[in-house]
Amino acid sequence: MTDSEATGYDCLTSRLVPEGELRTFLLDCFEIAEDELFVGHTERIADDLRAYPPDLTFAAFCTYDDQVSGHFAMSVSVGIEGRLAERVGRHEFAERLAASFDAYVLYGDTEPPGLWTVVLPDGSHLRAAMEEDEGTYVLDAATAPVPGLPTLRADEGLWLN
Repeated sequence: MTDSEATGYDCLTSRLVPEGELRTFLLDCFEIAEDELFVGHTERIADDLRAYPPDLTFAAFCTYDDQVSGHFAMSVSVGIEGRLAERVGRHEFAERLAASFDAYVLYGDTEPPGLWTVVLPDGSHLRAAMEEDEGTYVLDAATAPVPGLPTLRADEGLWLN
């Protein structure tokens, strides 16, 4: 029996990840069987779920949206059982996602309001401020340079917030 509660990991990634590759990543990351995982595009969830019994529960339930823009190309949201959260924490999940797809990944956890953590493919992380407007996500500033974003303003003061 697990002591952890079910939770969710929401993030933005700078690279589009094909659904099949995302599925393979999640299976490996959480060490679960194929029948314990659901992966679907946010616009097709209802249609995709018709293929499953209505009372079926998944250990990991992932939705993604490839219609985001700005500094990010895709949003990923994964709801997981507590036992999976014990295996892979939020930060480790972002690190693995960034490394697996050579992308930078933004997520939120315990940062002050309005700030986010960005994990780079090499596993380093920084704090960032971001503007969001109807699916467009643009980083305003970060505590260090982000590869591919040469004009992003560096602001070490974000660590102090």
